[in-house]
Amino acid sequence: MCVIMKQLSLVLFLVLLAQFVSAAEIDCRGYTDSFDVRVLDAKLRPVEGALVTVMFDRGASFGEQYFVTEPLPTNADGIRHFSIANQGTETRKIDCRIWINATLGKAKATKTVIANSHGQFIDLNLNVYLLDMIVDDQNGKPIENATVTVNGISKLTGKDGRARFYTPPGLIDYVASYYRGKESGKIYIRNDTNYEIVLRRHSVSIDSVDDEGKPVEATIFIFNESFPMTNGHYETEVFGDTIEGTVSYAGFEKTIVMDLDRRNTSVVVFDLRPPSIKSTEITVIGKRPRMTIRVADDGKYASGVNVSGTKVIYRILPLEVGSGWSSATTFATSLDTFVSDFPELESDKTIEFRIEIRDNEGNTAVREGRFVVPESNVEITQDQTQTDKNSQILYIAIVVIIIIVAVYIVKHALGVGKNER
Repeated sequence: MCVIMKQLSLVLFLVLLAQFVSAAEIDCRGYTDSFDVRVLDAKLRPVEGALVTVMFDRGASFGEQYFVTEPLPTNADGIRHFSIANQGTETRKIDCRIWINATLGKAKATKTVIANSHGQFIDLNLNVYLLDMIVDDQNGKPIENATVTVNGISKLTGKDGRARFYTPPGLIDYVASYYRGKESGKIYIRNDTNYEIVLRRHSVSIDSVDDEGKPVEATIFIFNESFPMTNGHYETEVFGDTIEGTVSYAGFEKTIVMDLDRRNTSVVVFDLRPPSIKSTEITVIGKRPRMTIRVADDGKYASGVNVSGTKVIYRILPLEVGSGWSSATTFATSLDTFVSDFPELESDKTIEFRIEIRDNEGNTAVREGRFVVPESNVEITQDQTQTDKNSQILYIAIVVIIIIVAVYIVKHALGVGKNER
């Protein structure tokens, strides 16, 4: 049996060799030829979209001997028609062979025929399989007109959410996108395959507010478009798992990144108000003055006081030649309290100071003032002047009351004396 097979193989080889030798000897100058190339898959089904080229001896007496046609795709029946013509030079023998190539991605097939010595259909077989990509949402509803790309070839899905491809066996890349949603990955192909891609549909809501929670008329830039946020609100429906964008208001810009599997709402805060300095209190430890500063950053969405952004500068009055502003050692003792330490000074010295406090958005509050260094363990608060005035008023009131009482007592005593007479 093996001997017979070897003999048949040898006969076949000799027949083919004879054909090519005779092709070289045939005088086919000036021939024209017309045929249909039919590309079939691994299961002998028509392949749409395969690229076919034809190479033949163009017969010119100058330039390149062979001409290659542009790659042309097969139709839905896997067919591509060709009509070719040889110019018929007298300077040399014409090569009557025609080379036909078909490719689809990495799959290739080649066949050689003799001009005008073949049937109407020339079949080429590609080692490819059917791949149906099915695109739907998380509820199983097909998505029409989604774009699916496989091995560099892009197609739109139909009403059933399907796009059909032919692909060689092995690992292939795919990308599916629709209305701002995208999904990509890899598939290993061994045979005909149906592959489902889920583009999740999400309702998205974004609000822009100030630090008190009041809506602001911001602008959102998302999906390469800008939209006004009416009454500080924007909502849309998207496909995919993440979205990115920016929200702008009053010259400020905030970036938003949302993982839609975790949340589909977002509040963008524009903190435009600085924190406030509630009070300052001066104490003396030894001969070293200390200022205690109490602050607050009020508001439902306030960004909070920036601890490292608080500073106090001072200078000692009267100014001496060459003296200027210095920085006090300032540190936080709690979220709303800071302490600034000054150098040792005599109790009659006057300190002029400037407090700067920032929130985490960069808004700054400033307070300037002066105080006279008190004796040790004596406190001066920011409202000390008002307290002194209140004390004076209280003192005067007490004196007036005492006088009124004394007058009343005297009058009463005099009245009693008269009655006794």
